[in-house]
Amino acid sequence: MTRRIGGDWIAREVLEIQGLRVHFDTLDGSVEALNSVDLKVDEGQIMGLVGESGCGKSVTSLVSIGLATCEVDEGSVRYQGEELLFRDSPSNSRIQQFTEKITAFGVMATIFSFFATILVEPNFFSTLFLFFLAITVTSWLVGFSAKTESRKHQRYMRWVRGNEISMIFQEPMSALNPLYKVSKQISEVMREHDRLVEAETPRIERIGSALLSPISMVRKSFSSNPRQSLVALAALSFVFAAQLSGSKDQILDVFSAPIILFADLSSWLLAFGTAISGFDLISLFGDTINLTIALIMVFVDHIFIVGGMGAIYGYGKIADDSPFSDLSLYIPHVIASYLAVFLMIWMPLSGLSAILVICALLAVPFIIWADFLRLDPAHIRQVEGILDDVRIPDPKAVANMYPHELSGGMRQRVMIGMMMACEPKLLIADEPTTALDVTIQAQILNLMKVLRDEKGTAILLITHDLGVIAEMCDDVTVMYAGRVVEKASVREIFSNPLHAYTRGLIACTPSLESERGSVLPAIPGQVANPSDFASGCRFCQRMEREGNTLVTRPEFLEASEGHWVESCPICLDESQDRWV
Repeated sequence: MTRRIGGDWIAREVLEIQGLRVHFDTLDGSVEALNSVDLKVDEGQIMGLVGESGCGKSVTSLVSIGLATCEVDEGSVRYQGEELLFRDSPSNSRIQQFTEKITAFGVMATIFSFFATILVEPNFFSTLFLFFLAITVTSWLVGFSAKTESRKHQRYMRWVRGNEISMIFQEPMSALNPLYKVSKQISEVMREHDRLVEAETPRIERIGSALLSPISMVRKSFSSNPRQSLVALAALSFVFAAQLSGSKDQILDVFSAPIILFADLSSWLLAFGTAISGFDLISLFGDTINLTIALIMVFVDHIFIVGGMGAIYGYGKIADDSPFSDLSLYIPHVIASYLAVFLMIWMPLSGLSAILVICALLAVPFIIWADFLRLDPAHIRQVEGILDDVRIPDPKAVANMYPHELSGGMRQRVMIGMMMACEPKLLIADEPTTALDVTIQAQILNLMKVLRDEKGTAILLITHDLGVIAEMCDDVTVMYAGRVVEKASVREIFSNPLHAYTRGLIACTPSLESERGSVLPAIPGQVANPSDFASGCRFCQRMEREGNTLVTRPEFLEASEGHWVESCPICLDESQDRWV
């Protein structure tokens, strides 16, 4: 709902952050990341959050959706009036800390007493084992009950993420699993948030189809590759016939004949070469095995004319006029099949049968389960519709691809489609156009605008590119060193920047007025280490200024209607700007 004040409609806040202060615990102590951050995003608004790397933009967004690993010291994050930050009561926190220590000690003592029961004294240590086991279970149950409110909040946040607030990460592969196809990942999001359409295929029919899937797979293999399937079946039949015929040794002798022939030939050549003065084949090839391999390569090279040893591995050049040029392509498969059949005949029948049974027992359940998890046709069409909404040219083909098969722009579109599938009211976009070329950047930004216009989604756009801010945003919040230093409409920020840091960012941005070959100015220095932040004006700390401005934090005041700025007198004075 919206509020009506004095005849004007005022949009309701979708996201409201007030006085947010967080820190990270490190080996060097506590490091402050955000200091009294205030931010507001209204319905249908595109709010830009701009600043250099390390200013706290991403931390702000992650804290908002409960994914940050930092500790919240104070402040509030509200979504449509509902608090998103969870603070446990001091008594519950103390109980949890105490029970965690008791549980850890109890686990170690239980393990020690268990082994002592076996190795030392059963009577005494068995009693001790039961005592420590009871302590461990009791402390764990007490700690578990103390986390009841925390678990409720986690369930609420899981519902908020995706249903109400979605986030586009800077790198698409952070959100896309390389092991699953696009259709599977999008449908998983829809399933988690109860947005899947009703399946066409009844569950009983799916179960029956899955149970018959091994037979269907064999039938499909014979229909799609009849020649290879018949060869494999014939080879397997031959192996079992040889095993059961009683003439296994004679068949093995026949299979060994080619190798024995080349081995005898190599031995004869070694003896012949030794008899010839000055020609030592042993020094050339090393031993009989190497010479045998060399003879096989010569045979392949001259009989099939496949360009030497490289063709065995797939990179030899085949003579076009050779009558065996097509056959030579199958040499690796023939050699591998020859060795496989030889080994299966050589193995005892009981061992071969056991291996085949074990392979079947391991493979069949996975085949059945994979078939059962196949997407229903209705779900596939739903995924294709989602991809079509984000202007992907061939949604049917893209839905069947893995993330690594897509370009950076396509992956970004897929992620936007995934995040927008549940029609959230707030979309947080963290550097959505990073590492994309200019054309794709424009397409992604235009897509986000269209989605905002069509679905009324508010957008928090995090970027360091002021060009993107000028093109996309309604309002801008400028962050520096974990603080908000200026906030206004996009037109006001570019026409009348008040803070020195904002003026520096604008000065560093190329424009049509820039002269060809000119060097863009840059803000001197860099953002200070968070552990060394000044308590006063942090931009003055960067500019190496002195005085009370480094000690006393400037107030955040409204300079004009809707234009808020951190009121450091030096930073407000444009004559003090010094760019390099």
